[in-house]
Amino acid sequence: MLQGEAYSREQRITPDMELVASSVGNVRKPEDGSIFIEINKQYWDATYQLDKFSHIIVLWWITGRDDGASRSHLQDYPPQSNSELSGVFASRSPVRPTPIGLSIVAIEKIDNGRCRIYIDQIDAFDDTPVVDIKPYMPSSDRVDDARVPYWFRDNIPRYTT
Repeated sequence: MLQGEAYSREQRITPDMELVASSVGNVRKPEDGSIFIEINKQYWDATYQLDKFSHIIVLWWITGRDDGASRSHLQDYPPQSNSELSGVFASRSPVRPTPIGLSIVAIEKIDNGRCRIYIDQIDAFDDTPVVDIKPYMPSSDRVDDARVPYWFRDNIPRYTT
């Protein structure tokens, strides 16, 4: 889609359709302690102007959880003590019908020559496939006064003071 083009609503997704996702790169966690996303060269042009942002949203494939048992596991206990049984859509469980992870990360630097985006952290393993990257937009990605269950209320904010 080019700038100004409207989204098409003509194609309908049906439950029996197979959706295809491709990796645009991989999470890398070398022994030196750095963390970066190595973008496949054919997608590097998609990072143009990304250096104007401080944070990105990374969508990644939850490796090791793409099997029938994980995809059919619909309820779990969140890792916080005193949590209650919850549906996986009401938790951050890695077992999901479609194993897609989401992380908001800070950009530390961008290495154009090596097609790398260095980041501060990510809860994905080394060599995890990255499905998509979106710029973090505080005007639309942040929600003031959001409501969460009691077992999530004491989580320490990662990027706020």
